[in-house]
Amino acid sequence: MAMRMEVAEERLDVWLGDELFVAYKFPADQHLPYFFPVCAVGGIAVTEEFPDPYPHHRSLWLSHGNVNGMDFWLGKPTSGRIRHAGLLWQRCDEGGIAFAVQSEWQSPDGQVLLRDERTFRCWQEGHCRFMDATITLHPQSSELLLGKTNHAFFSVRVRKELAVINGGQLRNSEGEVNEAGTMGQRARWCAAFGRCEGVSVGIALFDHPRNPWHPSPWFTRDYGFFSPSPFNWHEWRITATQPLKVRYGVVVFVSEPDLEGLWRQWVARNEGKAGDGGCG
Repeated sequence: MAMRMEVAEERLDVWLGDELFVAYKFPADQHLPYFFPVCAVGGIAVTEEFPDPYPHHRSLWLSHGNVNGMDFWLGKPTSGRIRHAGLLWQRCDEGGIAFAVQSEWQSPDGQVLLRDERTFRCWQEGHCRFMDATITLHPQSSELLLGKTNHAFFSVRVRKELAVINGGQLRNSEGEVNEAGTMGQRARWCAAFGRCEGVSVGIALFDHPRNPWHPSPWFTRDYGFFSPSPFNWHEWRITATQPLKVRYGVVVFVSEPDLEGLWRQWVARNEGKAGDGGCG
């Protein structure tokens, strides 16, 4: 399959074959970088860019609502901003398209509280499209507190057709469903399912075993939000000598694959081992 990345002034587009998979967007008038669209095979977008309610949500994104007491989530005039600081590198090989970017978490007065490095790898197998995300947060002071908040961390906001309130389903690795069953529960992965444009599609997030709070408790909402985030219940301190490194997987699928098998395969690949599981 031919793959390419197109670099523009305010976005990076990842193409798998003749279809756009994701665009990593960082417009100057937005409060943070994010991915939109995020497309299944066939070009069907599975996330929402400016959803209702909570239009500050951004499809697939990273943020936090309590960084040393400062909000980086809501995009208000009093909130901090996460600024795209540049494309570090890119490559395309048989393993897919990989690229790395850097961001700065700035207070309203321009002070940089955090710098992060984000490495993404995108590829396709059958009717599944994958993204591997590795993110490292570096505080710019000796110590920084990621405090308790329900506004965090690596998150998905699905398009309205996939939301539970509109007939979709949310399910985790433990077999629990919807907000009532998944909110606050620890799980290896969580996924949203539904029908869009007459096709059964979905999106899953994978939590990596090396993440410090794995298996993570999940913050979920029936209106179409989910995130492997411990921050509704716990805080986390990071230092200049001990930055925070996390890894997540994203799978966008047509029909329903063996998500548990795909999670095991994804973990094995990241550990340099062969894994079972597949996507038809």
